[in-house]
Amino acid sequence: MSIPVKRTVTAATRLIAGVAAALLAWSAAAADTSPIRSIDVTKDSDAYVADIVMFAPVPAAIAWAVLTDFDHMANWVPNVRESKILSSDGDVLTIEQQGVAKFGLAQFPYTSVRQMTLEPQNSVRAKQIKGSMKRLESLMNLSSEGSGTRLKYHLEVVPSGLAAAVMSKEFLQHEMTEQFTAIIQEMVRRSR
Repeated sequence: MSIPVKRTVTAATRLIAGVAAALLAWSAAAADTSPIRSIDVTKDSDAYVADIVMFAPVPAAIAWAVLTDFDHMANWVPNVRESKILSSDGDVLTIEQQGVAKFGLAQFPYTSVRQMTLEPQNSVRAKQIKGSMKRLESLMNLSSEGSGTRLKYHLEVVPSGLAAAVMSKEFLQHEMTEQFTAIIQEMVRRSR
């Protein structure tokens, strides 16, 4: 017995449509669960400016503990190979981090010594005092939102040397997405 061609085409079309719908639903669900709500990277002369809004489904105390656990960041942030506190004076810390930033075939090693000014459970302000960039300043703000924590990050960076040759808006967006996704995953892991 042969199957009519019209029915076979209709069944195949339904199967393809069903698979496409499932993939779209999965894609939308994945986007909904991403901790990154928005990311905007612009270039102004030789400086890159980035603004990122994220959501961590954890209390602010856990978000704060992870964001300020500088001595252990190399354990969960993919591009950080070494991270340590060099000195501490109340809510002002000097930290050093080393690592390799990668995007496709492009990569560059970095070292950064930054002064971190902490306003407990509210903000972390960072300013590079020595390192691979000409200038690097950032501000992370935390605020409670529903059952979690809203994170708003602002970065201004002027690359130098190899970083200037490799860096692009896409490179920076990739690095920050990877970095902050890993940090928020650590927050979630600690909340369990």
